[in-house]
Amino acid sequence: MKPLRLLIALLVLLGLAGAVWYSERHPPQPKSEVKTEKIISTPEDQFKRVQIIRAGGETVALERGEDSKWRLTQPKAYKADESSANSMVSNLASLNADQVVAEKNTDWATYGLEPGKINVQIGLKDGKNLKLSLGEEAPTSSSTYARLEGDPRLFTIASYVKSSLDKPVLDLRDKRMLPFDSEKVSRVTVATKDQTLEFGKSGTVWQIVKPRPLRADNYSVDDLVRSVRDANFDSILDEGEKPSAKYSLATPHATFEAVDPSGVHSLTIGKQIGKDKDKTVTYYAKTSAMPGIFKINSTMAEGLAKKLADLRNKKLFDFGWSDPQKLEVRDGEVRLVIEKQKDKDKEKWVRADAGKKELPSDKVQTLIDNLRNLSSKAFTADEAPAQAKYGLNKPVAEAKITSDEGKRVERVIFAAGPELKYFVARENEPATYEIEKSAYEDFQKAIAALK
Repeated sequence: MKPLRLLIALLVLLGLAGAVWYSERHPPQPKSEVKTEKIISTPEDQFKRVQIIRAGGETVALERGEDSKWRLTQPKAYKADESSANSMVSNLASLNADQVVAEKNTDWATYGLEPGKINVQIGLKDGKNLKLSLGEEAPTSSSTYARLEGDPRLFTIASYVKSSLDKPVLDLRDKRMLPFDSEKVSRVTVATKDQTLEFGKSGTVWQIVKPRPLRADNYSVDDLVRSVRDANFDSILDEGEKPSAKYSLATPHATFEAVDPSGVHSLTIGKQIGKDKDKTVTYYAKTSAMPGIFKINSTMAEGLAKKLADLRNKKLFDFGWSDPQKLEVRDGEVRLVIEKQKDKDKEKWVRADAGKKELPSDKVQTLIDNLRNLSSKAFTADEAPAQAKYGLNKPVAEAKITSDEGKRVERVIFAAGPELKYFVARENEPATYEIEKSAYEDFQKAIAALK
């Protein structure tokens, strides 16, 4: 190799080595964060009014009431969907620019901003007003040109912000058919062509009032009430005050009425069966919450047609998951009185009728679980005189449970009926329940294990 070329190669090598040495001692500094450009920065609770005016004149306006709830005031007065309204306000309250296109722009028309395609007028609690205009879509990104009145900058904003503002009235309306307070409702009535059911609520416990006083299944009644409270309309068919007869509301499929502290709330549902080969079923409804006729889905409508038996409490005992303090059981001639006692820091079960003999806690728990899970397979009769017909005037077994620190005492009696069927009645209640034979046999086994 020629000396000149060798010298050049040596110099290049030395240069590379020097670069490596320098980079190890002087690593590149991270780029400073790009400063976020704020367009609007105002606390959400300061928003009082939002008016959206689209090119062509269509206007939607929302106002926040004294109760902090949003209401539509244009094009008509409606309750607003709180989630949609709050999402819109949240996007406006802390509105960032994707990009500042120009610091001092003068040509707004080129970007569709004179006038804007969507103009948003914001009224604040302190009386100040803001005006945001949205124009054309930016050609190289999923964003939209925007300007704030009084600000010379030309921005682009994220497409999701535009989407939250560019909503039709239907998307901003509260679509709930009957927005009552299900936590404070005290009475509910459900009527169909076959039955009228009325439920009363005391605290958190439902009671069947009509057709006769009966124990209600709390979960099932709560579920029915929630299904109506949460039901939305699918579409608006007629916003007139007087509905047309064609919606079959004169002879309704079902009616629902709820009473809460604000008053009575009612819903009427019509049902139509189509003439097509599939006989498509369509449900319509009118509500006390707003005028008009609405199309609704079948889930809630069909749920209101539940039978009385589906809403009754099938459990024979109400102590639930609370721990009993005392059990008094009998199977034929065998009687046990079992009490819970505290010995220092330990709780134990003893036979109070047999010298306080300590019992295996697992076997006592088996008996408790057996009684806790004891359920009716059928509601045989609801009149007290009928109980004798099923042998309950001569019970073959009984169980009495004291729970809730002595505040709750429940007693049931068992009878063996014809065809090896077993029937149960709760003390001071007229209903007769039928239980599975296996449930009674498990009760017997649990007692025998503790003798």
